[in-house]
Amino acid sequence: MDYEIAIIGAGTGGYVAAIKAAQLGKKVVLIEKRDLGGVCLNKGCIPTKTLLKSAEKWQEVTHCADFGIFVSEAAYDWEKIRSRKDDVIHQLRSGVEKLLQANKVTVLNGEASILDAHSIKVQPDNPDGVQTITTEKIFIATGSSPALPPIPGIKKLGVITSDELLRLDEVPQSLLIVGGGVIGLEFAGIYAGFGCQVTVVEMTPSILPPSDVDMQRRMNLALRKQFITVKAGTAVKEIKQGPEGLDVIVESRGKTETLSAEKVLIATGRVPNINKEELEKLGVAYTRKGITVNDKMETSVPGIYAIGDVTGMSMLAHSAAHMGIVAATNACGSTAAMDYTAIPSCIFTTPEIAAVGLTEQECKAQNRKVVISKFNFAGNGKAITMGETDGLVKLIADAETHKLLGCHIMGPHASDLIMEGTLAVQLGLTAEQVATTIHPHPTLSEAVDEAALGLFGSMIHQVNLRR
Repeated sequence: MDYEIAIIGAGTGGYVAAIKAAQLGKKVVLIEKRDLGGVCLNKGCIPTKTLLKSAEKWQEVTHCADFGIFVSEAAYDWEKIRSRKDDVIHQLRSGVEKLLQANKVTVLNGEASILDAHSIKVQPDNPDGVQTITTEKIFIATGSSPALPPIPGIKKLGVITSDELLRLDEVPQSLLIVGGGVIGLEFAGIYAGFGCQVTVVEMTPSILPPSDVDMQRRMNLALRKQFITVKAGTAVKEIKQGPEGLDVIVESRGKTETLSAEKVLIATGRVPNINKEELEKLGVAYTRKGITVNDKMETSVPGIYAIGDVTGMSMLAHSAAHMGIVAATNACGSTAAMDYTAIPSCIFTTPEIAAVGLTEQECKAQNRKVVISKFNFAGNGKAITMGETDGLVKLIADAETHKLLGCHIMGPHASDLIMEGTLAVQLGLTAEQVATTIHPHPTLSEAVDEAALGLFGSMIHQVNLRR
């Protein structure tokens, strides 16, 4: 065999798996047809957060008078903003490349085709460079692509996905976003921050459908403050060319209307990149959701593993990385299992939303007896000094044991604060254990402490919002 482990796809899951397997002493090859780092680094997490930071900086400048600072002239340079985004991507991609080199992982550029359980054909851009490699084990880590719903006119000029939106030469005057999920709302905040008129159309009754009900309600209010129009419970029927760009025909409660925008972003989720014919030939089981795996990340064919978005299990970069570690550990002879109980999710809107564990809706569906406590950031000293008091910490615990079942945060640095909730849910901590841990002052983490106090006693800096 040429290699002991061959990994197809160098996204977060793929390159992490390659490094882990190499650290465990295996001869590893990593095959990627585009860029190291996959969607997250090149077209998702990293570029969007880089643009978001620029949008936040611009908003700070335009609102700095609230802090006693006055700027007579201010402007942003979209080309420099885009250039910084590209520089950040390049820096991180170079870092991944160096890590792979340091761990002696062979990287092949080209499109991979699995011939059988131990053979892969690699087709680079140069047709003369085709090669077939042999391997003991194969990891499929081919990621996902934007989902395109069957909307008439979706292929019109000006209808784009997140891939194209990141490459725009200028900020559009107006943007209509089809889909009020994570991707849609993150882009809504970024472009509204630069003055774009943004409308979000969501088919379900509320934005952020999987999120906790309180996060949905509070985010609706936050979006209004940013002058982002939200039309929930609204279906897109057709997209047409219009006098001002694109006309989008929508329907809500039996009534239709036409919305106009310069650009239309399709943000209706992502679908796994799978080759059905190839999987069927190999005997690898899959569903519409993705490749079927067990908790060891093994597919139905011995020696073939699948990790990341392609499994459809948890389409998050940090989930993919952990899946890669689990798969590599098992493929190298040890034992590890994937646990989905406490996977945090972060939404980089303004303000941020982060969550782990069960939502209030899920607890009701499971007929769980729970206690719920909420503490508003308006009562947190650090949030007040920052001028960022929108949002809350919501904790859900078992009514009898007070064991934490869910943590939901909307507010400043929610994506960082969620780690306390993640550890609590993962380790099965009780509200008392969290509340009796001393939290530093003045910090945003005190909001978590207060919410935990409210689960079994009384909060100090707010009247209890427990039920």
